[in-house]
Amino acid sequence: MAQPLTVLRATLEIASGNAYSVSHYQRAIDSSLAEISRVSEAMGFVQELVRIARNVAKPTAVDLANVIATVREDLQCVLEASGVALEVDLPNGLPFVMASTQQLRQCLFYLLQYGASLCSAGGTIDVTCFGTESELRLVLRKWSSEPRCREASALANTLWGNFVPCLTLAEALAKGHGGRLEWQAEPFAACLSLPVAQGKDFAWGRIDGQR
Repeated sequence: MAQPLTVLRATLEIASGNAYSVSHYQRAIDSSLAEISRVSEAMGFVQELVRIARNVAKPTAVDLANVIATVREDLQCVLEASGVALEVDLPNGLPFVMASTQQLRQCLFYLLQYGASLCSAGGTIDVTCFGTESELRLVLRKWSSEPRCREASALANTLWGNFVPCLTLAEALAKGHGGRLEWQAEPFAACLSLPVAQGKDFAWGRIDGQR
């Protein structure tokens, strides 16, 4: 938050002492409002991180397929408006994972929303999974040759210094119940690893070809 506050202070100081026309004042006001917006966004991010840290729920056995279906409903209007398809390929009888249902839902929402924001119309977000007896790995990939808006992506990188707030929040949510999140920027792909609930018999060979 230091950078936008410094810019805001300098802008107002210059305007208060050296403004010579109404248009000069107007430009100072517009610039100040943009910097205030950056501060507000940064404060919102910090507040969300604090909320996640304070509200760590005890993990329980969660049906991942049901959570993904719920998130898909949450994002249906966004996906339809942007012309982006979501392809989910999960095997039947997938073992439960240890997680907080609400936090896992929010984590997946951040991931899928971000992936969709990078896709042009006609693009696809592909969701698959593989794993071991103790861990399930959910993989998300963006199948789209170009970002939907290069200018918007460049602006976001300028504002945040190539830092992606929603992915950081998703990572915090994953860690809150023993999981982990890894991703690459271009082409966008993310792997969410979650511990498998004990007592579930499942042949992982049906996913990754190994027995």
